[in-house]
Amino acid sequence: MRIGTCATAMAVALLGTMVAAQRVNYDFDRTADFSRYRTYSWVRGTNVNDELNHNRIVRAVDAQLAAKGFTRVEGEHNADVLVAYHASFDENLEITGFRSGFGGPRFANVSGTATTHKILTGTLVVDMMDAKTRNIVWRGFAERDLDQGAKPEKREKNLNKATEKIFKNYPPKP
Repeated sequence: MRIGTCATAMAVALLGTMVAAQRVNYDFDRTADFSRYRTYSWVRGTNVNDELNHNRIVRAVDAQLAAKGFTRVEGEHNADVLVAYHASFDENLEITGFRSGFGGPRFANVSGTATTHKILTGTLVVDMMDAKTRNIVWRGFAERDLDQGAKPEKREKNLNKATEKIFKNYPPKP
């Protein structure tokens, strides 16, 4: 009986860490020649309405592209690739249950409670399009549960980590 209780407690603890983890992935066009992309220009995506967070996202992506050897240029006609980001938010419910009691199957004295918490999940997608063909050649995205009460420094740190993870696999290996 104790082993079952310990196993359940361990599973709940691990589930809590998995929920907070960031999910990151990418996809790309296998026919694209990534070695010829050196300059980029921003185009409009599905931007956040909040100017402070919009600027944070642009700065974080700019920093990652600069680290990859890209130069930002003004105007779509001067760029090798066009970059856009898309941000979305979703609200989910987390249900936590607790059961306590004693006794055997026939004469048990058991009680329990359940609570719900709203969880805000944010998704950031970064698209890179060939400027000549306007086809997406690379896409990276990150998804994470957000702390709405986080301080601006923490938000920026989390965003920088997310964009670093997004661009970890750029350029893709042939």
